[in-house]
Amino acid sequence: MSEPVARGPANRGNNLVEARGLVLAAMLAALAGMVDVIGYLHLKGLFVSFMSGNSTQLAAAVGGGDLTGAATIAGLIALFVLGAAASQMLADSAGRWRMTWVLTGVALLLAIAAVLRTAPEPMVFAMGALNASMHRAGKVPVSLTFVTGVLVRFGQGLGKLLTRRATGWNWLAQAVPWIGMVTGATIGGTAYLRIGDGTIWVPIALAGVLAAGSALTPQPD
Repeated sequence: MSEPVARGPANRGNNLVEARGLVLAAMLAALAGMVDVIGYLHLKGLFVSFMSGNSTQLAAAVGGGDLTGAATIAGLIALFVLGAAASQMLADSAGRWRMTWVLTGVALLLAIAAVLRTAPEPMVFAMGALNASMHRAGKVPVSLTFVTGVLVRFGQGLGKLLTRRATGWNWLAQAVPWIGMVTGATIGGTAYLRIGDGTIWVPIALAGVLAAGSALTPQPD
């Protein structure tokens, strides 16, 4: 049976923190989706944040004997991992300002990519780094640059509800980052097809705004 839900000012405060965190997670996921679709279109089929897709393409390239292509994809994966590692070290050292510093780094990396004509390397590093900016919205775990885990948690929550093993609708919160990512990717893809590589300045501006805003509000985990 589910535990009774605590009510009162403390619970309302927790709900407010969670709701604010989910909105922020949606905006960060939109940033990731925007950058990923720009990279995907620029690289003609490779990703700058979706490493599951790149891993599948790496295996296909190796299996097909395309060692040059495999080396390119492996380099993107390695950069993503290095970005995630570097930003986690930065986040751990920055304490309560971790989101501000991580997002500032992401904005700078994307600006470097823009100056270098949408160079993929700093974009991939930036997307790896973005994951350290936020891990949870209240008690809800969130994913920013990938949505497979989000959809799995959503499906599991739905399954538990249908089998009456759980009550409540908290599992619906898992849809928020997915909606954010798809919305960001749609906006980024539409803009890229119209104005090309200059579209990257849109997520740069968004990262800058989020970095500035995070410095003025309590930062979630």
